[in-house]
Amino acid sequence: MNARRAVTLVAWRELHERLRSPVFIWSTVLLLALVGGSTALSSLVDTQKTYRLTAVSSAPQGFESALERAATPFDAKVSLAVAPSASTARRQLEAKETDAVLLLGSNRIAFRSAVDAKLAAIVDSAVSAVRHRVPPAPELRAVTLEPPRATPSDAEVTAALLGASLLLATLAVYGQWVLTGVVEEKANRVVEVILATVRPRHLLAGKVIGIGLLGLAQVALIGGLAATLIAVGVFDAPGSLGGSIALVIPWFALGYALYAVAYAAAGALAARTQDASSAGLPVTYAMLAMFLLGYVTLSVDDDGTLAQILTVFPLSAPLVLPARSVLAGVPIWQHGLAVVLVVATIYALVRLAGRVYGAGLLHSAARLDLRTALRIARPS
Repeated sequence: MNARRAVTLVAWRELHERLRSPVFIWSTVLLLALVGGSTALSSLVDTQKTYRLTAVSSAPQGFESALERAATPFDAKVSLAVAPSASTARRQLEAKETDAVLLLGSNRIAFRSAVDAKLAAIVDSAVSAVRHRVPPAPELRAVTLEPPRATPSDAEVTAALLGASLLLATLAVYGQWVLTGVVEEKANRVVEVILATVRPRHLLAGKVIGIGLLGLAQVALIGGLAATLIAVGVFDAPGSLGGSIALVIPWFALGYALYAVAYAAAGALAARTQDASSAGLPVTYAMLAMFLLGYVTLSVDDDGTLAQILTVFPLSAPLVLPARSVLAGVPIWQHGLAVVLVVATIYALVRLAGRVYGAGLLHSAARLDLRTALRIARPS
């Protein structure tokens, strides 16, 4: 049997068996329901944002009620405070105790590092309302204490965190499917019959591809629904966020290929079904460590040196690059370098795992360690 036919048959067998699994069906329905149901939940939850505004010296009579009226169309609230001097207000702004400072004497509204267009519009409208009895004054001029820089919105931060977490969960789930499938075949001695006609590396490739196609279809359905809901404006989030969420889909495919091959090799080293969980722990720990390191790094400095390294490092790229793309943006050359390095790592890992897989599948005694498996392995 040639390689293509062998891989196709094994992949089709995995698809056929897993597609009928109640776990797969109900998990897909549940995840789609959660994404779709969140649209109804968002309308029930009070999403009004409360801004903190500090006026220097004093505020005009009726200004607080004018702020309330101006904020209503924006589905927001503004909490007003008064600082005795401009220096006091500046210290509050630098300490993040207030979101903006209003200096009516110079017709300015000051922000820390980025102008909030919604708050600026609310305050400008309120100032115009209380000045209606005096000659028209110029519009408020928005200024910043620090050089302006793009900062991710709350929606973008939430999407990055949830996207990375869901990616980690799906990689772990489908990797475990590969792991348990290998161990079950080995324990039931089914693999001895299969290896009579199929070479170990073809069996490995077919199993990884078959289960991976199911995982990719599930992720594409969920990610596609979320991106569509954002694009049509169901959620209060920038439309460009939909494209960033869609980036999760190809990186799921690359991350799955990387870790699933490692899970398959780990499963081949296990002697019994009961050993499946412990056999896959090193792979799970490696994946979890990459996720936690990436999360901490991006929360501290999403554009620092370590964040850029983790963006292209093969073990962390699938988990870090989509999230960093939302938070800080990733240059196109880093996208390309990350893909090249991950694909090269997958190729090297497939060759290594193929040897381990071939040695471990027919080993029915005590659990093999990696060094022993490579020593007894023959080219497959």
